[in-house]
Amino acid sequence: MPLGTERRLGPARLWHHRPAAGDPRPAVLLVHGGYHGAWCWDYWAERLAAAGREVAALDLRGHGGLPQPPGYAETGVMGFVEDVVAGIDALDRAAVVVGHSLGCLLVPLAAMQRPTAGLLLACPSPPGNLPGARKVRLVPEGTAVPPLPAEVARTRYAIHLSDAELADLASKLCPESPRLLNERYDLRIPVDPAAIGAPVLVVEGGRDDPERHPAGQDEAIARFYGGDHIRLDDAPHDLMLGPGSDRWFDAVWARMDALLGAT
Repeated sequence: MPLGTERRLGPARLWHHRPAAGDPRPAVLLVHGGYHGAWCWDYWAERLAAAGREVAALDLRGHGGLPQPPGYAETGVMGFVEDVVAGIDALDRAAVVVGHSLGCLLVPLAAMQRPTAGLLLACPSPPGNLPGARKVRLVPEGTAVPPLPAEVARTRYAIHLSDAELADLASKLCPESPRLLNERYDLRIPVDPAAIGAPVLVVEGGRDDPERHPAGQDEAIARFYGGDHIRLDDAPHDLMLGPGSDRWFDAVWARMDALLGAT
């Protein structure tokens, strides 16, 4: 993410853009999901910065080209939540914290520790105590899980991308902590929605991976958090990338800003 200044936050990294003039709206903190990095938010960050907002994107430890620290394969959800909390603390004002996929499990847990202006959860992983949530087959532990090959990434993340765009995406994916994946897949991590105290918007991609996002689950997540829900019928899991991202960005932020204005 070339936008803004680079700042290390312990094992994590923050890319931070401050607007030239003061802006009364909340800052925006972008948190990626599994295998990804801050790079996946480049387009959203550019659009938000062009609109005059303070915006930052986080590289979680071991992601986005950062070295994997000792014990990376044994680092679970709460270790990565520390990175999100550090990102919130680094901003100049209260933030709308945006999570994608597995990042949507980290973001509410961080919001239980720090005040936020709102949460935007795109194609979210479910909290472990969501009634009826579906488990996913576990991965072997002990060593980091290799990045997904391009054709698996196409099916799971980005069915809308061209071959060249998909190859670029696959080249940026990084190995993932199996402990992190398994805590999500086995629904081991509960969230207390009453401890968040901020408006929540859940965004569903209509072309998302049905194994990890079965029909009705994202809407159930919105109800769990007492939040709003928007479904983008033609959006895939990586809705911040590639063709269609203009329309999806506009739809998401129109709803998010309306939700913030109503609170």
